[in-house]
This record gives sequence, C-alpha cells and structure tokens, in this order.
Amino acid sequence: MAFLKTSDSIIIKATLTEEGRKLLATGKFKISKFALGDDEIDYALYDPDQARTADGYVPAMMSTKLLEAYGDKKKNIQFGLNSYDSGINYLTAEEIDMLLPANLHAFISYIPILKQNNKLDVSPTNSGSYCYLSVNDETTEKLNSISNFKFLTSNKLENTKIIIESGITNLELDEYGFDLGYPSQRSREEYILKKFLLDSDYFIFVDDRFFNKIHGIKKDSRFENFASGETIINFKTDIATPAISYESEFENYATRILHAVPNLIFDYPPGASTSTPYSVHDGPRGSILAFNPTVNQEMKINSTSTTDFRFTKYGKTEQIILSELPLDKFDYIDTTIYIIGATTNSRVTVPIRIIRYAGR
Repeated sequence: MAFLKTSDSIIIKATLTEEGRKLLATGKFKISKFALGDDEIDYALYDPDQARTADGYVPAMMSTKLLEAYGDKKKNIQFGLNSYDSGINYLTAEEIDMLLPANLHAFISYIPILKQNNKLDVSPTNSGSYCYLSVNDETTEKLNSISNFKFLTSNKLENTKIIIESGITNLELDEYGFDLGYPSQRSREEYILKKFLLDSDYFIFVDDRFFNKIHGIKKDSRFENFASGETIINFKTDIATPAISYESEFENYATRILHAVPNLIFDYPPGASTSTPYSVHDGPRGSILAFNPTVNQEMKINSTSTTDFRFTKYGKTEQIILSELPLDKFDYIDTTIYIIGATTNSRVTVPIRIIRYAGR
C-alpha cells in the first residue's frame, strides 16, 4: 500500500500481490494484520538545527518522493517500523513496581544497532569497502603474499570470519541518574536485556547464485573478558546452516537463521576503556555473531581451467585490482550479504568481493 497526501486529502492506495489476487478470486481474501514502513525516508537529511515547517517537520525530509505500491510481494517494506511496548506484558506487577520508569520496556530510548567488527585477529581486512573472499588455494597463496591482509576463504573457515556485533553507541551518561553509558554488565541488563532487545538470532541473506553454504558458530563459543584482564575469544565453526523457506525481500537471495552468543566484553572498571580493543560499540553490548560464507563448487576452479560463467556474467575477469600484486590478474564478483537482527530488526550490510586468481 502507498500513502499519498495531497493538499486537502489523504489517499491510501492498495495493490494486491499475485498471492492476494489468487485469494480474492477464490473468496478467501481477508486482511488480518498490517505493517508500516518508511523505506523512502533518508534520515541522513535530518538536521536538528534546520528551520521547521509550521507542523514541526524538517522540510528536506518532507520533500522525499514516495514510492507507489508494488504488486511483487518481495518488493515491499524493507525497513519496517517496529513496536516494542508489548514486552512489558511479560513482567509481573511486582517487577513493574520495582522498576524506575526508565527501565520499563515501554520507555525505550535506544535501539541496539549492528556493526561489523574489524578489530579482532579473525576479522577480515576491508579493502575499500569490501571483504575479500578467496575461492581456492591458488588465490589464497597469492593474497597471503600481501602483508597484513586478512581475507575470507572457502576452505579454512577458522582463520577469518565475518563478525557482527549488536550494541548501543553514543549513549548519554547518567540519563536516569545511573552511570550506565559504559559497556558494563549492568548497562547490558538495563538497556538491552530488561527491554527485550537482545538479538539472539539473525537472518542472513546471501545471493544463492554464488554461495552454497553458510557456517555459523557453535553455542559454546565465547566472547568474554574479566576484571583480572583475561579475555576469551573463541568462535567455534559450526556445520553449515540450511536455507529456510522464509522468502527473501532480495531477488536471488536465500535466507538462513544463525545463532549468536552473548557479547560479554565489558570495561573493568566502567569507563576504563579496557574493552575498546575488542568491540566496535562504546555502550552496552548485546550479542555477537560470526560466520563464513562459502562459494559454489564450480567457482573454485583454478587459473588453468575455464573461468566459471558467473565471473563473466556477474563480475569482471582478468583485472589487475591489487596494487601490491601489479602483475597478477584476478576474476571477481561484487555482492552484498545482509544481516538483520531477529528481535530488533536492526540491520547491517557486508560488501563481499569474491576473487579468483586468473594468471599473469
């Protein structure tokens, strides 16, 4: 559906998807729920210092063009609006009485966001905006010759992983009389756990034309530090996670659900920044996810064999793209992996460059 506002009226324009038309034709069509989204709004245009309209709106944001309603069910809301108030229903009356207003689930000031963690030893190096994924041992040998360059591989999954952290950034200190802005166990409980904002699971969307498997981490993996100074970072690679029937909003993409583990990296004492070398969030932290995508078998052939058609059709071939290897040519495909928190609907994208050595 599309929301259209004219000078004197508001119009809701509805378009049925193919599935909706089938149900209507058989007399089974029934509206049972609805969802709201704001895909068209670019919040980067928000300027708190900009003069407002008479209604209190920011003019730059109000001038955004609105999309028409789509008939394709995969092309509708991508950035849905969420309601988190219902979580308070899980608390008893006694628990509610014990909480300050700031701690009630309905009083949510911050939603955890997702960020890629590039600080760890197992994190890949971002070259430009891309994480590189080597398709075979021949390519891996070439990339290993570049100093301090970490990249993903399709066969040695323990070496490097895509790391995603959920947490709160730029949290104001002492907002409710507590010094909770630092990454501590208490701030995690107050701002994430008690407000039911912990993403224990994530939806992973990958292009099925290129990737055949996604390996998450086992539930006994750990990301934790202690007041003694000890730090335990252990991401144990799990078996491949099969795709689920949940339809992706992205064409040619398959969906998987991966489990995360608790993000227990804290400052000891609060505010000491002892956790900064390990985390990309400067406030309370929720969970952490690590995973490896692996490419389809046909894409793993070495330079002495014929290039797989995917590189020709969807990417580029025989390109010199690495300044450290000026004589080496590579085939590559650029794609994007989408990660969405199952609880918060927060999301992050990870650009991937699938790379294959093609000769000199």
